[in-house]
Amino acid sequence: MDKSASGDPHDPHVITPDCPIDCLRAILSRRTFSFLARAYDAPFDPPETVGEVLQLRREHRLGQISGLGRRRIGEIEVGLVFAGFSTEPSQPA
Repeated sequence: MDKSASGDPHDPHVITPDCPIDCLRAILSRRTFSFLARAYDAPFDPPETVGEVLQLRREHRLGQISGLGRRRIGEIEVGLVFAGFSTEPSQPA
């Protein structure tokens, strides 16, 4: 997890798309985080940042990760909302 401004890694901080995926450890269960971070059997590399997780979610590709079913994907979506991200689909401009 990134260090906060105080330098203490346990102080809460704002999770941004640029944060490493490890920042999601605080808001996801251990099993869900493990499946997500390792991207078992997925046709893509494991996500390294929160932004990459957001992109996978927008593209409906989280389900391609072995071990992530509807319940765990729902947990990820709730965690992203808790972190301040919208899970609404992008609207064309």
